[in-house]
Amino acid sequence: MKCPRCWTEKAYLREVPGWRGFLLAFLLLQPMKCHHCRHKFVTSWFFTLGKRVRPPKLRIAPISRQTGPSYAAQHHAANRPTHLHDTVPQAESRPERADAA
Repeated sequence: MKCPRCWTEKAYLREVPGWRGFLLAFLLLQPMKCHHCRHKFVTSWFFTLGKRVRPPKLRIAPISRQTGPSYAAQHHAANRPTHLHDTVPQAESRPERADAA
């Protein structure tokens, strides 16, 4: 089903609990929500005939046990300062002014 705001084909049915859901069903209206722009809208039941109104099932890849630290973690560990004075910038020494009292 197309979203009326962003025109993507990612609008699916949403649940409306309580008496509002019952009233919408009685009036043959379908509550929809776009998964792209998160726009909530209501459309007639007749406009949903033949359209995909259920989101596709997500396939989650299995986690392999041989995963190590991420690239960012490896980079951080390799570039970590070893001494405390490497992390704090040293103040530049300025010569004393002769006119300062």
